[in-house]
Amino acid sequence: KHQALARSVSSRPCCAMADDWDPFADPADVAAAVAPEPVSGSGSLGGGAERRQVDDIFAALDELDTPKVPSSEGPTSTTSELISELFEADDADESALRTAFEPVVAAFAEDWKVNFMLWQRALSLLMDKDERAKRPHLFGLLVDQQCGLFEHPSLGRSMNEVATDVPADGSSDGLVIFLLGWGGGIVRDLDDSVAAYQETYPAATIVRVACNMKASFGMRCACAYGIIAATRAWAAAVAAPALAPPRLLVHLFSNSGFMTWTEMLQSWEVLSSCKEPHGALAGRLPPMADVLRGVVLDSSCNFDVAVDACIQSAVQSMAGFIYQVAASDHDGSEAAKKAADLKGRKAKLLLLAADSPVKAHLATKPTELLTEQSNADAAIVHRMEPPVAMQFIYSRDDTIISSTGIEDYIAGVLARPNRTGLEPPISLVFEHSVHVFHKVKHREAYWQSVREFASSVLAA
Repeated sequence: KHQALARSVSSRPCCAMADDWDPFADPADVAAAVAPEPVSGSGSLGGGAERRQVDDIFAALDELDTPKVPSSEGPTSTTSELISELFEADDADESALRTAFEPVVAAFAEDWKVNFMLWQRALSLLMDKDERAKRPHLFGLLVDQQCGLFEHPSLGRSMNEVATDVPADGSSDGLVIFLLGWGGGIVRDLDDSVAAYQETYPAATIVRVACNMKASFGMRCACAYGIIAATRAWAAAVAAPALAPPRLLVHLFSNSGFMTWTEMLQSWEVLSSCKEPHGALAGRLPPMADVLRGVVLDSSCNFDVAVDACIQSAVQSMAGFIYQVAASDHDGSEAAKKAADLKGRKAKLLLLAADSPVKAHLATKPTELLTEQSNADAAIVHRMEPPVAMQFIYSRDDTIISSTGIEDYIAGVLARPNRTGLEPPISLVFEHSVHVFHKVKHREAYWQSVREFASSVLAA
């Protein structure tokens, strides 16, 4: 089960990446799903009367509290037939093409491997312009689906990768650290962050969350996963509350991490205001203001992302996935692995090139669609985030989340009424770096600064 307090990864496997591949991307790989209205006020969970919507945080907790029986068979022959029917559909008949595409998307929502199958078949459309010219509408649908622009009720329901790292001896000192990842990243991209925190806080519980579609049920499930892990860590520390008070430190990356934090704040408020805890939780969830000690924002956030940055972000995120698709398609022999890796690198370079066919397709989309799904919902966080210490880490040359956008957000933080009299946030600014990879490019300066920040806020 997802909430098992052990190091675990759910929903998608951690696929191997090339040594020199940085899957930095964000924020445009999220879907424009409609967020349910946040629920406020207290209430009992009895009878389901408090469950305002099908996809609210209670439904997410129910989803994680239901035992799952994973399939070992993978996609069925029926799925292969659906993909074949899609590629045989008349590309000139957009209505028929969409009709053929919808069952494939529904199958993908149930099993992530379907998307690998789909793109292994579609690589020729990406890499061969003559093939692409024969099926331009199919290629557009595939890109839309990958970038979260294809509207379908099944999309966004699956939770992306999550992981919980607990002390080896099972103890807990009451400290929980949330690492909220960026668009296109996987939980293994946060291994270095886990190691850095464990070196200083060996008894902490560390929860990693890969990005999910913006405001989606999958994102809500990821938040539920983090909340479950936190309550269990705090329940384990209850034996010595004076020595192990419940504390939470949040370290988020780019706009996708900020979107997860936005959803977390809303979900947390609902659950902490309930009279009785949900059965999936290990106890009452304390108010966020009682446990939050600090927030580290890496390359985040921007509530007014330029459309060019949205497109570049979507392409970079997709490039990481396409590399994995191509590089994993081999028979296991060393020669086949090398050939697949080379094919993956070529596909990646094609996607990132100035004349990228994916960039060209996304450029035809309405600006409002691309920017709305990419922008951070700063107003919600300004309203809901408790007044705690904050650290911003960013670079002047970031082409995804601009330094001016981050500084505009910092100005909004300073203007919050609940921060009157507090010390202003601290900032670590690099002139030259790589989006969300400051922790790699400037490792020593980065982690020294984060350690000093965490030490000060957790001591207080």
